[in-house]
Amino acid sequence: MSYQAPIAPTLFDLLGRSWTLDAPVAEVCFNRAGEAVAFRAGAGLAIAALADPERPETRIRIAADDGRRTIAPRRNPPRPLARADGLAGPVAAYGGKSFVTGSARGGLVSVTQRGQVTPLATPFDGPLDAIARDPASAAVAAASGARVLVLPDDADAPPLRLEAPGPVAALAYAPDGRLLAAAHEAGVMLWRDGAPLGVVEVDRPATLSFAPDGGALACGLADHGFALIDLSDFAVETVADYPTPVRSFAWLREPAALAASGAFRITAWLRDGHGLGAPIEAGRVGLVVVERMAGCPTRPLIAAGYANGLLCLARAGGRDEMLLRVDGPPPTAFAWSADGAHLAVGDAAGGAALLAFPADLFK
Repeated sequence: MSYQAPIAPTLFDLLGRSWTLDAPVAEVCFNRAGEAVAFRAGAGLAIAALADPERPETRIRIAADDGRRTIAPRRNPPRPLARADGLAGPVAAYGGKSFVTGSARGGLVSVTQRGQVTPLATPFDGPLDAIARDPASAAVAAASGARVLVLPDDADAPPLRLEAPGPVAALAYAPDGRLLAAAHEAGVMLWRDGAPLGVVEVDRPATLSFAPDGGALACGLADHGFALIDLSDFAVETVADYPTPVRSFAWLREPAALAASGAFRITAWLRDGHGLGAPIEAGRVGLVVVERMAGCPTRPLIAAGYANGLLCLARAGGRDEMLLRVDGPPPTAFAWSADGAHLAVGDAAGGAALLAFPADLFK
């Protein structure tokens, strides 16, 4: 008879609640209130409440002999996810506690934390291709083809209709909500307070991400690289020769830095004004591509997920890493909560996880 040692739980297991969905997770999104997170998979949303009766803080044990702290495993399985089906297209936070996405029949719908779906009475009748929420208000911009509809903060005000030069692949708002960007095949269309500023020429942008100070806009390109637009003069800096497409970025406030996925390590730079400065270390160099990443809004940490399923937190400016798990399905979506206390992770096998980080974990 052979003996098999029990498998020790990973930090991912100890800090997180995990569920399995019936399709790969395409996107994760926290609501504005910071009370729930939506996992978009297939034709629906699966929604988890952040509140957890067995949060990691309640499971910390301190050894009497040496004062060592450990986190005990959960005693009970996590509560089931709320479900909403018959949906199509990307998702964004809506109002205080809800989400907004597309209906499989066309048009926009709101979805509550409990999964209740309500059609929105808006003149948006096509398939939803891109969506973004205004960080400074409750406004939402949605695109179908080249048409962009802005639902204002004031529910009694009429929607604003905008037109991009071509089909929109992505939308993003600047942190102050005044600047709206739309990626299309020939570049990035910009509007300020609803008035067109023009098109910044960028080769086939596919993803958009504003700097926290609103001074720069990062664009992941369809052809393995990214562009950085300095919004003070609209100058474009391009970083090419990535082995795979750059699908996500991580912005940090201190140090002011930008990191990008798509390489065999976390590629990161200090910011020089609104452009790129000196490159910096962030974690270790490996042999596997970084698929997804997200910058913590409150600490100099980058959550990174590799193609082999490894997940870690890397500190900007050094090689230190906190290993969350060593393998698993490739990650497909990352997002931090606004307070930096939770990290939502989705993967290619339909795995959905919500990790909670006790404050003293980083002391």
